Amino acid sequence: MPPSESSLSAGLKAEVAAWQALLNVLAEEERALVDGEADHLAQLNASKLSQLQNLGKLASARQADLLAAGCTADRAGMDSWLAQHGDPESRDRWQELCDLEGQARAMNERIGALIDLRLASTRQALNVLVHAATHQNGLYDQAGLAVAARTGKPLTAA
Repeated sequence: MPPSESSLSAGLKAEVAAWQALLNVLAEEERALVDGEADHLAQLNASKLSQLQNLGKLASARQADLLAAGCTADRAGMDSWLAQHGDPESRDRWQELCDLEGQARAMNERIGALIDLRLASTRQALNVLVHAATHQNGLYDQAGLAVAARTGKPLTAA
C-alpha cells in the first residue's frame, strides 16, 4: 500500500526538527572546542550519536515510503515524489532539510579543523616533553624534584 502524502509530509517535518537538534549539538561541540572545554565533549558525543541514530531512522522511513510510492529512495526520488504529490509546504520542508544537511556538513568540517588544531598543539607539547626527557636526562629526578635541563651559562649571561 503506497504511503499517504501526509505520512511523507509528517516525516519531512520530523526530519527537519531532528536536523535542527543535531545542528544545536554541533554548535555546542564547536563552542566547547573553541573554549577549550574538552571535558564537555564526551557528553556532547553521546548526544550527537543519539541524534544521528534518530536521523538514520527517519531517513530510512522516508526511503521506505518513497520505495512504496514507486520512487527511488534517493534525492531524485524525493524530487519526483514532490513533483507528483507534494504540496508547497512539503517542498519547502524538503528544501529546508537539504539546507540543514549542508549546514551540518559545513559545521562538521569546521569541528574537524578545530580538532586537528587541538591535536597538533598536543602533539607539539608532547614532542617537547619527550625530547626534553630523552635528550637532557629528564626534567625531574627520581624524587620528583625539578632539575635543570642544561648546565652551562645562564640565559642572562653575555
